[in-house]
Amino acid sequence: MAAGKDFNDELTFILNYAEASLDLLGPEHPACDGLVEVTHAAMRCAETTRCLLLLTQRARAQLESPGRRDLSRAGLQPRSSKR
Repeated sequence: MAAGKDFNDELTFILNYAEASLDLLGPEHPACDGLVEVTHAAMRCAETTRCLLLLTQRARAQLESPGRRDLSRAGLQPRSSKR
C-alpha cells in the first residue's frame, strides 16, 4: 500500500505545479491547453489510485478477518496445490 500512497503523493505534486503554472501564465498563454490536459490526467490517475488503495484495504481486511477466509469475495483466487 505504501507504493500507492507514494504514487498519489507524486500525482499531488504534479497537479499542484500544473495548477500553479496555469495561475501564473493566465488563460491566454499557449501552454494553458496542455497544462489543463496534465491537470485532468493527474486527477484521473489520482482517482484510479484511490480506487486501487481501497480495493487493497478491502482485500487485506478480508484476509485478516477471523473465521473462514473467502478469497473470492476479496477479488482473489487461491493458488492450486497441484503442479
